[in-house]
Amino acid sequence: MEWLWLSFIYGIALSMDCLALSIADGLIYGDLTQKKAFFIAGVFALGQGLFPLIGYLLGVAFSQWIDRYDHWVAFVLLVFIGGKMVLEGLIGMVKANPKENCEKNGRSCRMFNYPEVIFQGVADSIDALAVGITIETNIHADAGATYEIYLAFVIIALCTLAISLLGVFAGKRINLLLKGKYEISNVLGGTVLMVLGALILLEGLNLFHW
Repeated sequence: MEWLWLSFIYGIALSMDCLALSIADGLIYGDLTQKKAFFIAGVFALGQGLFPLIGYLLGVAFSQWIDRYDHWVAFVLLVFIGGKMVLEGLIGMVKANPKENCEKNGRSCRMFNYPEVIFQGVADSIDALAVGITIETNIHADAGATYEIYLAFVIIALCTLAISLLGVFAGKRINLLLKGKYEISNVLGGTVLMVLGALILLEGLNLFHW
């Protein structure tokens, strides 16, 4: 049953990226509801469960290509998203005008964006392709049946779902503490995404390890 414990370990490890992302989303989206929080966590969970599965199905033949480019793609996408948020926040600070304040009932003026969340989920999950190769070598030998391999990816997804939900509500709490100041929320949330992208790149270049 070693494969079972390995699955939980992989799930928690992969969820750390999603924890940072979900905190950022809870921070920046002022119209966040419970349904939208589950959507965020669900997208991240699907990505962290699906992309390793794709890596597993692609197999060792593609491992060299995945190892070479996955961290660069994740870095570019996350820095792009995060940089856009930071820029919007800074522009909002410069143009701040009490009569033109975007705040409404203590909420941030940045509204929930479904495509943006999906984009984040894909960007953060790309580097998880390589995990599928690792699972193929580390778990496959221990698992006694094919269904156990696929169950491993389900466990990873469930771990991500739970941890991402915690992150979203933690971010929402931080937003409340900031009293819905969307400029600060955007700068903080965008910075989190850019730092995460940089850490993924450094990890891919073997200059940093979680």
